[in-house]
Amino acid sequence: MIRFVTLAAVVAFAATSANASEIRVSLVGKSADQIQSEILDASRNVCQREVSSTPLVVGAYGRCVRETLKAANAQLRA
Repeated sequence: MIRFVTLAAVVAFAATSANASEIRVSLVGKSADQIQSEILDASRNVCQREVSSTPLVVGAYGRCVRETLKAANAQLRA
């Protein structure tokens, strides 16, 4: 059983970054709604860190959050 989901910023500019942000979200004892809420919060946090350290890229934050959520949900299904 998966006990943690690891979220990492999944965007083109972060993939090459040696300091890509990462957060682990515990799944133990949480409902599906709680897990999704924590994953969304963690995705926003990771992406804010990544986007704030890069030059202005239009739409980077939104793309980062969407791709990070997609990757985290793929981990849950695996």
